[in-house]
Amino acid sequence: MTDPHIDISLARAADFESWAAVLLSDWWPVLTGGLHPPATTLRAWRAADGTAQVFRVEFVARQLAAPQLMPAAHTAFGMLGMVPDEYEWARSRGSHLVGNTEDAVVQLRFSATAQTVFLRLQSRPYRVSPEAGRRLLARAEENLPFPNTSTGPLDVRVARNSARHLLAGHGARYATPANPLQLGPPEQVADLGWAFIFPWSTTSWYIDGAAPVLPPGSRGPIVVVKDSGHTWLLNSLNSYNAQLTAYARDRGYPNTVRHPR
Repeated sequence: MTDPHIDISLARAADFESWAAVLLSDWWPVLTGGLHPPATTLRAWRAADGTAQVFRVEFVARQLAAPQLMPAAHTAFGMLGMVPDEYEWARSRGSHLVGNTEDAVVQLRFSATAQTVFLRLQSRPYRVSPEAGRRLLARAEENLPFPNTSTGPLDVRVARNSARHLLAGHGARYATPANPLQLGPPEQVADLGWAFIFPWSTTSWYIDGAAPVLPPGSRGPIVVVKDSGHTWLLNSLNSYNAQLTAYARDRGYPNTVRHPR
């Protein structure tokens, strides 16, 4: 478990970022006709209103490409159920596409002079607390590894998305709609080298410090293996380090970093 009274907004903002990063990774090959992804993507949090309590996370990725990319991308928007801006398509002669979905806005532009494709993905707005808003505003634009959802090693954003899916299934059995399970904030994620460990608890624990009532053995943190994407829950009745050591030994991972508990 984690310390109580943590701003739940920051944990959910991290979930939002992980979702958007996976979306970028999934859409890149479709929109670019299988173009090799770039090594990095530029990530930024943008305030969507004047209160600094509504934010979007934005990713911009760019890669060298041939002019023939754009007609293929135009077809891909239809495959994704997205509608390109036809006026912009005609005016720029295939150098710029804009698509909208319920969850995100994605823009694809090709620079004829730089022979470069730019893919920009912006998530739907998300509301945070005033304290979380100040922390997100303080984050500068940052170049991060382009997310990889197919082969390892996974970066922490993709791994967090996997942990979210497992926790959603876990919460369907144990949580209530009024008190759902929630991953902890990014600073509480442990990196073992071969795996990430994601703490979680009930929302009431993070907000009020109220101890969660869950069946014995079901309260362990979530493990996501970097090179395979295997995701599972540690048993809270047994030593976390013993379980991790046994898993690493059986699969040949060097387990040199111990879990903090």
